Amino acid sequence: MERLPFFVYGTLIPDQPNYYLWKDSIADTKNGIIKNYQLFDMGHYPMILQSEGNNVHGMLMYVNDEDYEKITKIIDNLEGYNPENHGNSAYNREMRDIELKNGESEKAWIYIGSKEYVKEENSVKNGNWVKHISKKEGNKDWWKDTETVAGLHEK
Repeated sequence: MERLPFFVYGTLIPDQPNYYLWKDSIADTKNGIIKNYQLFDMGHYPMILQSEGNNVHGMLMYVNDEDYEKITKIIDNLEGYNPENHGNSAYNREMRDIELKNGESEKAWIYIGSKEYVKEENSVKNGNWVKHISKKEGNKDWWKDTETVAGLHEK
């Protein structure tokens, strides 16, 4: 697996409920957007799908080399993604181009959702999970006993 930064757009961003999973392994961060994707509210966490003309805001997270493998497994588990069974999870880790503020782009790993789990009416119009979730109550407490979102989409 290529060692790329991860582009995160939800609970893994600093000051969000799952940042603790990797905060000590983050070497650097940069703000960015992924173009032609739509953000959806899944209740306590987001999902993105390809969608022409929409953008999702997030952060590139650069993981320390010595922690990269361990952190990748932790984040894959959180997202319910099995790299040996790609395409058969609610989220799949894919390589995409992320646009930075300076207009340059960088390749990154990103977890992309599956269409069958989202409802169009739950789209987040501004593509910014942190701004969206700041208006909701109780999001942080929900994560205390959650190790993975695998299977939660079917409920």
